[in-house]
Amino acid sequence: MSFTNRTVSSYRLNKKETLDQHKTVLSIISTSNSKISPSKRRTLKNTLRSRRYSKLSASPKKNGITSSSSSSNSLSPIRKEVAYNSYKVSSKDNSPIKSNQYDNSNEDSNTKKSNTTVIASTSTNTNYIKSPILKIKPLSKQDFEIGLKLGKGKFGNVYCVRHIQSGFICALKAMKKIDIIHYRLERQFIREVEIQASLNHPNIAKLYGYFYDEKRVYMLIEYMPYGELYKLLEKHGPFNDIMVSSFIYQIADALEYLHQRRIIHRDIKPENILIGPNNQVKLTDFGWSIINPYGTRRKTLCGTIDYLSPELITSKEYDQTVDIWALGVLMYELLVGSPPFEENTKEMTYKRIMKVDINFPATMSLDAQNLIKRILSTEPRNRLSLRDIKRHPWILRNKEFW
Repeated sequence: MSFTNRTVSSYRLNKKETLDQHKTVLSIISTSNSKISPSKRRTLKNTLRSRRYSKLSASPKKNGITSSSSSSNSLSPIRKEVAYNSYKVSSKDNSPIKSNQYDNSNEDSNTKKSNTTVIASTSTNTNYIKSPILKIKPLSKQDFEIGLKLGKGKFGNVYCVRHIQSGFICALKAMKKIDIIHYRLERQFIREVEIQASLNHPNIAKLYGYFYDEKRVYMLIEYMPYGELYKLLEKHGPFNDIMVSSFIYQIADALEYLHQRRIIHRDIKPENILIGPNNQVKLTDFGWSIINPYGTRRKTLCGTIDYLSPELITSKEYDQTVDIWALGVLMYELLVGSPPFEENTKEMTYKRIMKVDINFPATMSLDAQNLIKRILSTEPRNRLSLRDIKRHPWILRNKEFW
């Protein structure tokens, strides 16, 4: 795959083009009637997820919990014109997910009485869905042809699938119920579904819906042919100013959208950013996201060690500015190839974060250094706003080449 400096950034897509991405699937896919009762057990505060070494973990067996959407065997880059032919359907006897008839034995009595399911429309003024209530048969795994494995994680796998009736290509994230219960992630899973399904932004991966069977829960997510930004960074990075400025602008735009809705992502990192055609990036994995009402602050420690802000490390209350800090760390890593505070131990990394001990390579432009310094401030209120980040001279200087 060739990555050129010139790209069509997602913010230039008009509303109709964005809605066209989801037109087919919205006509036949909705959030199913399935429910998982939230656990009343308290979620461990120090549970952090990542594939990289710098992770805190609640797992008694391993030193890191890998996200279920992580890609150890990611799909190799393909050309966009053949993306919809890439699923390579498996044989019936060798399906990567064993066939089970849709199981509705766990549905509550209220759900069984109704044949209606609620769908999260991509827009309040869309012409494709006239009503948020549709009488649709609940989905099951039998509605899809299972194809290539896009990734393998601790809690399950991600597959490229094709909806048999419509031919629509999407990603199917399959997670074992027993693992979700064992690691006490029921509430986290439900929160992820509720938040991501309500979002509609060109730089946020769309969640079309979810369903379940006897052993697993499944999430239907927008398919991105080039996989994770982290994998791309490993193979082709570090990147030049033109490409990184485009990526940072798009993620800043997505975060501004989230923060306007009082949502904090809390796990910004290359592993949670997907790449599509024309270098369009989409934020994904909302497992640690939280709705933060106006005037309130959080204290739960979560995220990736290299991306933690000073207030998270010191267990102080925090707000949406932790995402802005992480955006500054992301910018540095994309330009240099490694996080700015990376060390061999967690303690050493924390010390560098608290001191904002950054070593800028001589090859980094002064404008880029200035933007990173203005984002990575120990005082949250002094961090550059997302709107000002998008208007920074480093962004504007490179914008004409996107």
